[in-house]
This record gives sequence, C-alpha cells and structure tokens, in this order.
Amino acid sequence: MVSDRSDLPDNIGYGENADRMRNIGQVFPVLFFLVAALISLTTMTRMVEEERTQIGTLKALGYSKGAIASKYLGYALIATLAGSIVGVLLGEKFLPFVIVTAYKIIYHHIPNIELPYNMKFAVIAVGAALVSTLGATLAACYKELASTPAVLMRPPAPKEGKRVLLERVTFLWKHLSFTWKSTVRNLFRYKKRFFMTIFGIGGCMALMIVGYGLRDSIMDIANLQFKEIQVYDAMVILDTESSAAAKEDLEKQVSSDVRVENYTKTMMQKDTVQIGKKLWDLYVMVPENVTEFMQFVNFRDRVSGETYELTDEGAILTEKIASELGLKVGDTISIEDDESGTVEVPVAAITENYLSHYIYLTPALYEKCFHEEPEYNEILFRLSEDAKEQLLAVGEEFLSQDAALSVSYTETLMGQLDDMLEALDAVMIVLIISAGLLAFVVLYNLNNININERKRELATIKVLGFYDGEVSAYVYRENILITIIGIFAGVVLGIILHRFVIVTVEVDACMFGRNINLPSFLISSAFTVAFSIFVNVVMHFKLKKIDMVESLKSVE
Repeated sequence: MVSDRSDLPDNIGYGENADRMRNIGQVFPVLFFLVAALISLTTMTRMVEEERTQIGTLKALGYSKGAIASKYLGYALIATLAGSIVGVLLGEKFLPFVIVTAYKIIYHHIPNIELPYNMKFAVIAVGAALVSTLGATLAACYKELASTPAVLMRPPAPKEGKRVLLERVTFLWKHLSFTWKSTVRNLFRYKKRFFMTIFGIGGCMALMIVGYGLRDSIMDIANLQFKEIQVYDAMVILDTESSAAAKEDLEKQVSSDVRVENYTKTMMQKDTVQIGKKLWDLYVMVPENVTEFMQFVNFRDRVSGETYELTDEGAILTEKIASELGLKVGDTISIEDDESGTVEVPVAAITENYLSHYIYLTPALYEKCFHEEPEYNEILFRLSEDAKEQLLAVGEEFLSQDAALSVSYTETLMGQLDDMLEALDAVMIVLIISAGLLAFVVLYNLNNININERKRELATIKVLGFYDGEVSAYVYRENILITIIGIFAGVVLGIILHRFVIVTVEVDACMFGRNINLPSFLISSAFTVAFSIFVNVVMHFKLKKIDMVESLKSVE
C-alpha cells in the first residue's frame, strides 16, 4: 500500500480549513462593502445637498459645473483614498493575524506565517470604494447643478405631508395621539431616509445574524453527527487478511464483555461517484443485521424529522451527496467500484448527515447490485452508561486480538472536530464584532443626517414651546419605529443570507447545519437596540443645541 500526504488526516483537515477561509473571504467582504457603500452614498449625497447655497453662489459667480463638481469629487477622492489606505494597511495584517493565531492552537507545527500585502485585493477594494463614493458624489452634484443659481441659493422646500395608508384604518388611527400621528406621517414623508435607514439597519442586523448563525450551524454538527445520527461509541476495524477463527475470537470477546451494551457487524468500503469532472468519495455501508444496525445509526429527514428504515427496496443516501448529484427519492445513483465497475443502486430515502458521504444498503440489495456477498470488516459497539469512562481500556483489550486492525473512537473524532471549529469560532467573532461596529456607524450616520436636514423643523417645534425632552422624544419615536422595522427586515434578510453563506463556505467532505438558534436572533436584536439607544442619547445633546432663531430667519 502506498499513501501520499493527501491521505494524512492533519493535511486533509488543514486543506479543508483553508478552503473554508477562502469561501468565507469570497462572501463576507461583498456583504460588508454593500452596507459601507450605502453609508458613503448617503453621506456624500447629504453633503452636496447641504451646500446647495454655496453651489448656487459659485454658479452665480461664473464657475463652471465641472469646477464646482471637482470640489466635491476631490473631497470624496481624498477621503476614500485615505480610508482605503488605512483599511488596507490594517485589514491585510490585523485580521489575518487574529485568524492565523487562532488556527495555531490546533496546528502546532505551523511556523510563523508571513502575511505579505496582496496588491490585487488592495486594488480591487480601493477601486470599488472609489467607484461607489465618486459615483454617488457625481450623481448628487449633477442633480444640484441642474438647477439655476436663484433656486440653489434658497433652502429646499420642506417635504409636503400626505395621507398615509394607516389613516384609512380609522378605528386605529383615531386612537393615536397627535404626536404619534405626526411620527407616522414623518416616517413616510421622508421616504428616501426611511428606506435607507431600514436597509442600513437591516443589512447590519443580517450580518450579525449570519455571524451568529454560522456559529450555530457549524458548532452543532459534531453533536448532531455523533450524538443523534451515528450513536455508536467506537468502531473496531478488522484485518481482512486474518483467519476466520481470529475474527470469530474477536467477535466472541466483544459479545462476552459485560461493559458492551450492544454491537453489530458491518461492511464499509470506499467507492467514488462522479459529478462533472470531479470524483467524490462515497462510503458504502452494509450491516449484517439491519434490525441491530438501526440502534447505531438513525435515518431521518432533516426538515420534517420523518424517520426511515433500511429495506431491500432501495438504499438510503446521505443528504449532501444527493444534493450535489441532483438525486431524489426514486432515482438511481451510479457508483464506481474498483472490482464491480459501474454499479447502479436505487435510492429509497435521503437522510440527514453532516460528515463524509454514505450510502446504506441491506445485504440482499448489496448482493443484487454488486453481484457479490458483503465481506464484513467492522464491528460497531456501544458501552453501557456506567462504563463510558472505560472506553479506551475496552478498545485496547479488543486491539490485543489478532483480527483487530485498529479502533476508531467517535469521542476522539468529536474532539478533533471541536478543536477545528473552535479555531473557526475566532473568525466568526471577528465577523460579528465587525458587523456590530458597522451597525453603530450606520445608525449614527443616518440619525445625524436626519437631524441636520430637519433643523428648521425642529427649531420651529422648540419655538412653539416643546421642551428639550419632548423634542428628543419627537425624533426618538421615529428612530425606534425604524429600528424595529429594520430589525424585522434584518431577520428576513439574515435568514436568506445565512442559507447562501452556509452553502458557499461548505467544503466537499461535510455539510454544515442550516439552523439559526433563537438566542442568535435575540442577541443580534439586542445589539441593534443597544446601538440605537446609545445613538439616541448622543443625539439628545445635539438636539439641545439647535438654535431656535433658525426657524425665524427669512429664507431670503
């Protein structure tokens, strides 16, 4: 037998982790960039609109449209380049350092990894940032510069109020106070800000849900695989070259050990299936006694929870390989076997599974499809509850038999998987923190813009006798409602993005869960609410500084 380094578990695991990182790196930057582009677009648009008086003055003095626009384009260019340079310098060093350091916990042989700057990614990131900010600035300038100087030197007319849909629900509308009616109307009066804020909050909320959801989906697969699906404690792999007597002696020792609660013999062989030009490993598993085997492996549908039984009518295929092959119940799978050639096997059910790919057949079905009797080369066993701590000792005793080649413990596999996923957890934490900070920036930026563009309105309210707390509450009600709507939008968007990201970051050998646990939704919502409250507190002091004289100034 000749093995190359691709057969070494450490090498395979390292490669799969690298694949996961690459897949995550292809998805998350796009999501973050879309939200960041929204902030840039909103900020630059607001900046140009706020300086319409200066634009009108410059235009009246004879400056060309290009000269006026170049001022704002230059500002956007300098700000974007400065931010991009800082982002590249820190982003290509700090975040990779955190991730690599986390992986060193499980890969002790890794030397000090070099983290050179990747100019390709830097150019792509800077180019995309420049296109979004300069494009937004150019669009805003074009809109303002289309007006005459006389129009630009006057402040924009306030948005006119319109009847909203809620007013038609009379039994609800008539019970609202004046302030709440005003709040509802204001929400829909500034539609652009309304949808921008919802998209911003919803996008950041979705990113946090995806981060927490990835933790839920990835961290649970070890427990799901080895505590709910494959529920045996260990597997004794037989030496196929040993005599029948030696195999019988080993089986007698397993059956007579009082610590063993139950056991069963199976045959497992590795074959391949082809998807396009790529070959996938598939483990063919055949139990000697189907009834006993059902105590060690549970077959169920991941969504409905329906359970299946192994019968002679067809095989049970695991979910991911069925999905990759595009197979459903009633179809036939083509398996490439070294001895039997291409084997056609009918699929009777598709079962939940997360690690590796299996197809389960009864002895009769195997003999019918492969035209040979199965050669049982494994013994699965489970210890009684009071003997679990003696698992390693029991395994060593079985290994003393000539027919025992090796023992594989599910507890060891779970430990290796947990170590691997703990390293991945560091990546999830970085993503969650980044999404949280982005949510704070979005909330602060959009709330700041909201107050700046409504200074005259808020100053007028203060002149009419509203106290500082009442003015703040006037704005807070809108912020709270938009935040709540944004959270619900973020939940929907987060579920969709989570499903997309999970499918993208999976590697060939395993399937991640599709679940997002309730605490993940609650924690993401709590962070968003906390950021909103903090921003509202900061904005309260800004509202107090609004000058009431502003509302009395003539627009001329």
